[in-house]
Amino acid sequence: MTELFVKLFNMGITAGWIVLAVLLLRLFLKKAPKWVNCLLWSIVALRLVIPVTFESAFSLIPSAEVIPQGGVSPSSPAIHSGIPTVDGVVNPVLLEHLSEPKQLLAVLSVAWLVGMAALVIYSVASYWKLRSQVRASILRQKNVYICDDVASPFILGIIRPKIYIPSGMDDAQLEYVLAHENAHISRRDHWWKPLGFALLTVYWFHPLLWLAYILLCRDIEQACDEKVIAGLDGAGKKSYSQALLACSAHRRLIMACPVAFGEVSVKARIKGILSYKKPGFWIILTSVLACVVVAVCFLTSPKPCDHEYHGQITVSPTCTDFGVQTFTCEACQYAYTEPVAMLSHTYNEGVITREATCTQQGAKLYTCVDCGNEKTETLEMIPHFGEETYITVEPNCSQQGELSATCASCGAVYVAQVLETNDVHDLKETVLQAATCSAEGQGLLTCTRCDHTEECTYEKLAHNYYNGMTFYGTCAISGYQQRICANCSAEQWVETGTTDDHSWVQMSNGQVRCMRCGDFKVYESNWYSNSSYSQKTDWTGVIYNPSSELKPGQLPSIQIWPQ
Repeated sequence: MTELFVKLFNMGITAGWIVLAVLLLRLFLKKAPKWVNCLLWSIVALRLVIPVTFESAFSLIPSAEVIPQGGVSPSSPAIHSGIPTVDGVVNPVLLEHLSEPKQLLAVLSVAWLVGMAALVIYSVASYWKLRSQVRASILRQKNVYICDDVASPFILGIIRPKIYIPSGMDDAQLEYVLAHENAHISRRDHWWKPLGFALLTVYWFHPLLWLAYILLCRDIEQACDEKVIAGLDGAGKKSYSQALLACSAHRRLIMACPVAFGEVSVKARIKGILSYKKPGFWIILTSVLACVVVAVCFLTSPKPCDHEYHGQITVSPTCTDFGVQTFTCEACQYAYTEPVAMLSHTYNEGVITREATCTQQGAKLYTCVDCGNEKTETLEMIPHFGEETYITVEPNCSQQGELSATCASCGAVYVAQVLETNDVHDLKETVLQAATCSAEGQGLLTCTRCDHTEECTYEKLAHNYYNGMTFYGTCAISGYQQRICANCSAEQWVETGTTDDHSWVQMSNGQVRCMRCGDFKVYESNWYSNSSYSQKTDWTGVIYNPSSELKPGQLPSIQIWPQ
């Protein structure tokens, strides 16, 4: 939005040069037909509508971009109007007061939108108000309506224009009124006047364009008057003037829609009507050539020159005012100015106005030797000083100590040195729970010099065993020895091993068997003498409870039976 505003602002500035040229040219074209003035205003409209221009050596516009399209630089804000005098006056003010040009352009863009919206609302409201006034009109003839609520004749509408006249108008006057309004329609004035107001809505910030719009409305009416009276004699001109005077209304605010018969500058129009003379051929030709010259000189932009600028300080800067540097092109003599930053103050060595002490800050005054500007420097307080030192806080294992002294100047006690801490704690042990051979113990270590505490753990004690019962081993089972802890009564069985001492017994069948383990030393087969057995039988021994299932001191059970 800011870029669009800058573009329109530059276009409005260049159009302002055309407005000035038209105002000057109107002074020399008083005898020219009034439609020539309307043609000149159309050149202004073209410059406001067309965003691009052609370069020409005949261009009289000093600068096509007063504000660069990229915006004003914050470091050196400046405009380039093409007029060194204007740049020399404006740019130093910009450099002094414009610290944030981009923010200012953003604010101006918002203000431009607000003003444009206000004019749009005004024009729409005026149009609908006028529409409501002519709503009760009556058709008199083709596109001509009679209305009681209108004060003077006018045209309303753009695509299908209609002529509205007040009721009770004399037929003689009505003939001239309709001739005037039909001349407006044939000249398409009901298009050009709304278009002019639309451009004014966009470029409302330019005062010259407001003047141009007012003069355009006058020239439109005078051009229509000339078109109507061109075929009238003296009596007809007088009758036309009387009709114009009778239909003249009070001057109102500028509106976009109506093209009224007696609305604008009635007195000047009557003088022009009564003194009208048909312009000659050479006057018309000269006027048209003047319009062509204005178009060529102001609808084009100056050709860029490979400027070779030579800078010169025209106003020397001081420590209180900005300077001005003028750059002049050696080829085309185009010149522009840029502000020169103010110089820095040159201060003297300074005078101490208040000595710094250990209780208050001091002050030193510096004075600029060029402009007398003064600045004050704050002097830091001096540190305390003294000879006697003493310990005010003893260092320990948890906090630092302080070595203090008394200031010889103000008597204040200050810390002269910080004493480092002693990191070694003097720990005292307190047993909370003694360790046993079945559980760990707990203890607390407390520093005697500070509040530091630590928890500690004691390892379990070893069992203190003594020998209990002893079970000796045999040829079948291992021996065991019982051990009992004297502290916690915990039992421990220690295996002592087996022995090879068998207890052999001669069996009736001739076998030799150990009565402890059931082992057979000799294995023989005999006939059993019992009468119930009449066959040879092998006897087998089985240990019912082997050594792996025996308790200490228990002997195995052995049984023998025939197979």
